[in-house]
Amino acid sequence: MESVFDSDVIMEIADESTWEEKVDNAPGRVMVEFFVTWCPHCQREAPLLDEMAPKIRDLGVEVYHANAEVMWTKGSVYDISETPSFILVEDGELIAKHEGFLTKDELVAFAQGKVDDLTPSFEQSLSSALQL
Repeated sequence: MESVFDSDVIMEIADESTWEEKVDNAPGRVMVEFFVTWCPHCQREAPLLDEMAPKIRDLGVEVYHANAEVMWTKGSVYDISETPSFILVEDGELIAKHEGFLTKDELVAFAQGKVDDLTPSFEQSLSSALQL
């Protein structure tokens, strides 16, 4: 049976050398989604990201995904604490991070660096509510 994470549109980065080539040393902007296969929000996100990847690439941003259980060392570098999570890297430097599900429009906004337009994750919303 095919997984929702098996994509003909988005390459999965599954090792350190590929990460270095495609993210750390890549020129321009790169967007990476961290997922885990058992996460229902990740399963819901996967087809949306597949659908929006061509539009994101048209903006000049390459799109990849990485299983957070396989690439946990990279997840820890970017302080990823939930899935799905997204990072936006430009010329090897982190410029944005979002933890939590994104809609189609929010995926495009994130790729453009418009992080203030995004819905906060459940955990971020909960921690904000607890600070009141």
